[in-house]
Amino acid sequence: MLKYIVLLTSFIIFFSCGSSKNNAVIPENAPEWVSKTPLSNFNYIGIGMAPKSSTDYREKAQKMALTEISNSISVTVTSNNSLNVFQYDDTFNEFYRMNSMVSSATYLEGYDIVDVFETENYFYTYLTLSKQKHQQLRKARINKALETSIFKFDYAKKLNNEKDFSEAIKQQILALEDISEFLNEDLRYNDNQMEKPYVSFLMNTIFTNLNQIEISFPIKQLNIKHASDAKEIRIQPIMIQSHNKTLSNIPVSVLYSWLPGQSLNLVSESNGTISLVIPRNCSKNNSEKITAVLDTYSLVKNLSQNRVVQKIFENYQSKKFEIAISKQLPTIEFDIYLMEDTKKNLNALEDELFQIFSADYFSLASKKAKKDYTITIESKKIENLQVNGKISTKLESRIKITNTNNHIVYQETLHNIIGIGSSTELAEQDALQSLVDKIKIVTYSAMIQAML
Repeated sequence: MLKYIVLLTSFIIFFSCGSSKNNAVIPENAPEWVSKTPLSNFNYIGIGMAPKSSTDYREKAQKMALTEISNSISVTVTSNNSLNVFQYDDTFNEFYRMNSMVSSATYLEGYDIVDVFETENYFYTYLTLSKQKHQQLRKARINKALETSIFKFDYAKKLNNEKDFSEAIKQQILALEDISEFLNEDLRYNDNQMEKPYVSFLMNTIFTNLNQIEISFPIKQLNIKHASDAKEIRIQPIMIQSHNKTLSNIPVSVLYSWLPGQSLNLVSESNGTISLVIPRNCSKNNSEKITAVLDTYSLVKNLSQNRVVQKIFENYQSKKFEIAISKQLPTIEFDIYLMEDTKKNLNALEDELFQIFSADYFSLASKKAKKDYTITIESKKIENLQVNGKISTKLESRIKITNTNNHIVYQETLHNIIGIGSSTELAEQDALQSLVDKIKIVTYSAMIQAML
């Protein structure tokens, strides 16, 4: 897709230049170059035109001419060079070529003004740039960029030896920034009297250093007992280090398995640590995990504003560091009563409610096991009405949840629970089913949160 964007951009630039010249009425005394761009084997040629309605028409005409020269140079560079070091990433290759086309106009120098022509309404300028001179200037820029980059790269090696790994990585990224315009050139570097391709050598060094950054959790596994542990659990210190030396200002992304698609972005402090406060999660899995990864793209973006450098690391996959979470979910017991003159246990209703709770979070306490919570539901009849052979029963139900210490952790009263049937028993059963539905819709989430 980027390939077509590049071609379309070039076409628009070329077409806009041509159409501007063609739309103007060219007088008979105009030189031939005004209507037809000359051809040359030795020079890049640019013709620019601007209306005199603006005060900076000379600068605009010159800018148009330079754009035409830049476009010719970019097409030549694109067709003659390939970015071999990044052949694995076609998207980056197209981005790099597009960026080269845009940036080449910034560094055009050494051009000559061959001629100018103006009418009452338009100003024209004719520029040339020697292909040989351009190559010489470009080579000088490449050599200067390489020299600056290698200085930073060698300085980074010194910093690595001094175990200043954070600053070393920064200098390597800046070294890459210096040569970002020339990644497709055959740049060379002497390492211990061996000549190596510099771009590949620099990139491999950066990736190696990034891969040596470790994220260390203080424990191998976090064990959570939902019924007794705090609702927020702190994990600290989590160390960010390389070669056993802590690193500050390193961005880290933290992902929770129970919150897919979301991440927590943190930065290591001056002592090279981060801290996590784990909120009580309400997933029904007994096993979860926390994954931490180096946020390489943010690290690079904080060090360099260069879009080419940022793009290189945009899809870089950092190593994953994980801590397992083992959860012991609460055990519960139901006590359900319909209060009249005597209390009657309602086993069918208890079974139905437990099926709802066990589908998500809980297990039923056995007779011998110690239960974490008891859910008591007491219902009483408020009224019975009989109309046209139908009986209506209205209940009021009080829900109470107590823990092992018999402390109330949740209570709620539900009103206007109505059941209808052809007999008192059926109306009562229908009312109890309405109670179940109301619990699912109204109180279920609050009850869960109270026990988790």
